[in-house]
Amino acid sequence: MSEPMNLIPISRRKTSFLERLAKASRPEMLLLYSFATIILIGSFLLSLPVSNAIRPAPYIDNLFTAVSAVCVTGLSTVTAASQYSTFGKIVMIFLMQIGGLGPMTIIAVILQQNQQRMDTVEKKLFAAGAGKSDLHDVPRYLRRIMLYTLLFESAGFVLLGLRMTGLYGLKTGLFNALFLSVSAFTNAGFDCIGADSLVRFASDPIINLTVMALIITGGLGFMVWFELSEVTRSRLGQGDLFRTRYKYLSVHARVVLRTTAILLTAGTVLFLALEFRNPMLAGMSGAEKILVSMFQSVTLRTAGFSTVVIGRCTRPTLLIMCIFMLIGGSPGGTAGGMKTTTAAVLYKTTVNALDQKHKDAVIGHRTISASLLKHAFMVLSLYISIIFVMLLILTISEPETPLLNLMFEVFSAIATVGISTGITAMLSVPGRIVIMILMFIGRLGPLSLYAAFHKPPKIKNHVTYPDAEIIIG
Repeated sequence: MSEPMNLIPISRRKTSFLERLAKASRPEMLLLYSFATIILIGSFLLSLPVSNAIRPAPYIDNLFTAVSAVCVTGLSTVTAASQYSTFGKIVMIFLMQIGGLGPMTIIAVILQQNQQRMDTVEKKLFAAGAGKSDLHDVPRYLRRIMLYTLLFESAGFVLLGLRMTGLYGLKTGLFNALFLSVSAFTNAGFDCIGADSLVRFASDPIINLTVMALIITGGLGFMVWFELSEVTRSRLGQGDLFRTRYKYLSVHARVVLRTTAILLTAGTVLFLALEFRNPMLAGMSGAEKILVSMFQSVTLRTAGFSTVVIGRCTRPTLLIMCIFMLIGGSPGGTAGGMKTTTAAVLYKTTVNALDQKHKDAVIGHRTISASLLKHAFMVLSLYISIIFVMLLILTISEPETPLLNLMFEVFSAIATVGISTGITAMLSVPGRIVIMILMFIGRLGPLSLYAAFHKPPKIKNHVTYPDAEIIIG
């Protein structure tokens, strides 16, 4: 009788804690948990005596600051420049950086540095956290996010440092440049200079243009930057003009770039036209007024900085600002809001339906699918519904505050913009809680938050019903 063959055991990869956690819960819920955990840790650190340069603020104010920093908004009930020490400001830098990139992106890069291979479940989790629509080469995608962040923020740090060191000295100037560079690229809107944001630098072209460039680069979305880089490299040396290279971009990238350019131009023109004779711009030259108008147009893309006192703007300007804030930046970046692509899809669908040139809605010579249109409509509906409910609550909790100021605060919070007419510090505790909820919803996105708490039902059969005969309009 022959001896039995020795069986060689097959080694299995040890399942990581994160992988087990990802399998036990939905990605949206884990994203919610990760942001909430970072906020709680940040609020605790900001409450420590070592984090405060003066008497520590009440916990509700430190929690508000932590929510605003992690949700890259910029609204605050205290003045960060005077309230927090250097340690507290360093904590804010980390909160803004983690909030801008997303906790899951940071965790994924750390795992890669430790040479841990990603499971498919982990890839889905990290792709959802980084705004990636597919699972192709997720580790490389996340590493490129970190690389581009480092490059853009380093460039901003150098440019701002050249100016800040001359104003505040070497040590303070470099720290202010670092804080401002991270805050601008992540679209957080915090500064560590004073209570008036960047009003004192309204006529400074270096600081204005550098901050604007950082806001735009962060708000365009990493997907667009990756694509621009790849297309430029592939066409380099072939003598193509920009317009020729532009046609090689995807529809998504073209829509983002075109919509961003239109919004920035329209915002500049409208602000300049409506505020040209505003007394707060008195004494400025025409060029300085154009620079101020450009900055406000850019900062409406969810950045939170300002070079004018927003509360002194005219009512038409504040109303238009609400619309621009709601649109926000672009997907896959550090900006908030409904996103430029959502606005473009809704606009093109409406225009195509009105002129009836095409059977289906068309954008960039491509048909807008029914699922894409439904997604855009859901985003708009959720934003409008949440804004109305929260604004109603604020009118009850803040009966003495003008409605337009409350509406401006709500739009600024849910779009994670961070500019204010000056009422944030005067809000009651219930009002501050409402604003914190809005900032949290805005950072995660209404659809993601809905998906976190709503388990999709299992469809057992497919039933098709006849068309409904309903008169519209």
